[in-house]
Amino acid sequence: MPELDQIDPLDPDVVECPWDYYRSLRDAGGVYRVPGRGFFLVGRYETAMRVLKDTATFSSKAGVAVPRTPDGSHRPAEGDAVRTLLTADPPEHRKYRDLVNRAFSQKRMTSWEGNIRAITDDLIDGFIGAGRCELIYDFAVPLPLIVISDALGLPREHLRQFKQWSDGIARFGGLTTPEDEARIAKELGAFGAYVAAMIEERRNNLGDDFISDLIRSRFDGDRPLTLPELVSITMQFLVAGNETTTNTIASGMVLLLRHPEQMAAASADFSLIPNLVEEVLRVEAPVQAHFRVASRDTVLDGVAIPEGAGVGVVFGCCNRDEATFPDPETFDITRGNAGRHLAFSQGIHYCPGAPLARIETVIAFEQLLGRLRNIRLDEANSDLRHVPSFTHRGLRKVALTFDPA
Repeated sequence: MPELDQIDPLDPDVVECPWDYYRSLRDAGGVYRVPGRGFFLVGRYETAMRVLKDTATFSSKAGVAVPRTPDGSHRPAEGDAVRTLLTADPPEHRKYRDLVNRAFSQKRMTSWEGNIRAITDDLIDGFIGAGRCELIYDFAVPLPLIVISDALGLPREHLRQFKQWSDGIARFGGLTTPEDEARIAKELGAFGAYVAAMIEERRNNLGDDFISDLIRSRFDGDRPLTLPELVSITMQFLVAGNETTTNTIASGMVLLLRHPEQMAAASADFSLIPNLVEEVLRVEAPVQAHFRVASRDTVLDGVAIPEGAGVGVVFGCCNRDEATFPDPETFDITRGNAGRHLAFSQGIHYCPGAPLARIETVIAFEQLLGRLRNIRLDEANSDLRHVPSFTHRGLRKVALTFDPA
């Protein structure tokens, strides 16, 4: 393998199979400035935890996407950009997060289990008789998209459009061309306009949904959220509420097909499925990296990082850190500490929808493994390459054949 300084982590071949690069990154100390890109990558678990928790030094205000500047700088945009949740720092972040936590309460998520199981079964009913399906678009896409759309109070008939807009945001992963970015930006403008219109309509028809909750809420106990704030939070809900779960289901099924002994174990004992989900999230984290910006000159594990530099926490690399996860390249659904993965980040930006994602994915595997037998990969009709993105990891097409239970 070439030396680390000869490899571009944004090279499409590296992005497709990044594990050797990640190992070299860890072996090099885990904090590394990428030649020709200028930004820094963090690939060791404990170091990543320090970065994620030190919001005074490593700010989220510039966003989480890959820096595109020639020198790797990642400064926040000038002007009156609305920063909520992913792009906010303390103390503002905590005020937004308090509002979101009330909407995403564990009690509320648990109360939806019956509805999620019904949606899951309806989707399986749609293809089980054929003995085949394309797992992603027949199942893994609609399941979380229906759930989060219902939670927001958005109409199901617009699911296809929601998915297109959601994919646009996920494609900002460092491998897009300027033409791609212009097209995606136009799509996101339409996305924002749609959400704004739905919010204005909801003001006059409040219900039992997340958008209504946000409209009723008061920021810092004082003022209502502005329309740009409501749009920002709603768009983040809709994207984060479906992309990660879709990719976890698809990746998890492929991992089980490649490890039939673990497929058999999980099929025979559903109590293994919650830990199976955690191990899938560790091995194939649907969000591979998020960037921060250094708000001041600092030193991280002996590496000097200047103010304004982009610092990428590579979750996918940290999840295979030998110091935290023994035998990290092995997929083991009985791994004792699988739940320590960073797939949902850590610190103040820990994903508020993680409980919902876990419930959805556990139910998905319970129903798939319970209702389908002798599951096989239809290789001729599958495309197991990944969508090109440094920050997100998702398969393109997983065609299955099976016998109904």
